[in-house]
Amino acid sequence: MTTRPTDRPSPPASTSNPKQDRRLPKQVWVLAGAAGLLTLATRLPGLTRPRILVFDEVFYATQGWEISRGGVEQGAVVHPPLAKWLIAIGIKIFGFTPLGWRIIPLLAGVVVVMSTVIAAYRLLGSRIAAGLAGAVVLTDGIAFTSGRLALLDGIMAAFATIALALIATVVSRPLDVPLRRRALVATALTLGAAIACKWSALPLVPIALAVFGVLAWRTSGTGRSRRTELGRTAFFLLVAPFALYCATYVPTFIRFEDSGIGRELCGRTQHCTPGYAERIGEIFANQRRVLHFHQSLVPTNRYANNAVSWVFQTEPVGLLSSSCPSADLVCSSDDGPSVRRIISIGNPVVWLLGTVALAITLLMALRFLDPRRGVVAAWAAALWLPWILRPVLGALPIAPARPGYSFYATPLVPALAIAIASCWLGLRGFKRRAAGAVVAFVLVAGAVALYPTWTGIATSRSYLEGLVSPKP
Repeated sequence: MTTRPTDRPSPPASTSNPKQDRRLPKQVWVLAGAAGLLTLATRLPGLTRPRILVFDEVFYATQGWEISRGGVEQGAVVHPPLAKWLIAIGIKIFGFTPLGWRIIPLLAGVVVVMSTVIAAYRLLGSRIAAGLAGAVVLTDGIAFTSGRLALLDGIMAAFATIALALIATVVSRPLDVPLRRRALVATALTLGAAIACKWSALPLVPIALAVFGVLAWRTSGTGRSRRTELGRTAFFLLVAPFALYCATYVPTFIRFEDSGIGRELCGRTQHCTPGYAERIGEIFANQRRVLHFHQSLVPTNRYANNAVSWVFQTEPVGLLSSSCPSADLVCSSDDGPSVRRIISIGNPVVWLLGTVALAITLLMALRFLDPRRGVVAAWAAALWLPWILRPVLGALPIAPARPGYSFYATPLVPALAIAIASCWLGLRGFKRRAAGAVVAFVLVAGAVALYPTWTGIATSRSYLEGLVSPKP
């Protein structure tokens, strides 16, 4: 898949009326809504199966249940609480059932697809390209499985993709249009929410700083006023996410004695009446302990992999494996012994094409100094490179030094999809039609073939092992 050097994404709208430019056409809202409904239609069936906790649901669904009952996590925690708060909402409504702990991740997956469509339209100015980007996310197995299980990555991806759509709105407008404070506030808060789900969203903050910093520099006059506006923008993009992150620990501060952090302190000091200052100090000390945990974690899980393998999807994560018959799984097959597996695996062809598309997007961004392509490439790099460079980063006092898993790529999928759509849009005539047909076939064929591995539908062992063989 290639692009002409002179091709650039079309502007989403006329720049003569900035107020009008901020509004999405109704057709785009309809397209995003249709993509969201299709996401529900494909992911909702069988959501309550298996009826057991799968993979890391053991931790996050259980902690969500603790929050739904007592307001805080009662055991040891190694991730911020926001995503588990949201899981707790589903449990509060539907009880500690598969529907209860999976409904919020399902809705988060819908948000990811819809936000991808909006971001793609803002960046590419084409409804067809936006629909293609949404289709890539909709049919990707990593996004699919993360949107059906109580894992943190799918919820974090929802906030991250909303932030991408907001930044796309900013970079798609002329640089001389004044910075609107609402866009800055919304971006800062959504990034803060993503970080409050999982620390791996932290590298996205510098991208927001660069985008809003350039805009503030270009639109705030000269001299002292320019420096002041630039300082205010940077200050807000750093302080607002930090403030929101801290706010997610307010329940822990209030119900400190019942929390896992408080119980850990009680176990060391033999008392459970800490003052306010000691509570705050212990919460911050817990952040250091969590960082040390991630840095020193030894990859004992057989599914740990290097993020380079994500390109070819050669090391998928087996989330569930059960032979039939099973007390927890109802399954049947007429073709020999049947098995149900849930495997976090993307379409290998799409991931290979997407990686090439990201490289092309980066080259075009550098050649033409195109901020829209630059945002897509930078977004992907911020979410992918830290895991690729994990062996190097392990020697530094920063995360992530822990092993990676393929479903960590969930927030990366939208950038991959937009890069594919961008390269497709750069083609012309027959090449565009042919490439579109090939991509559509690959998406549909891959989804049909891999759907049993994403949902745990019973299949013959020979079919499943011939299709994909995760580490034993």
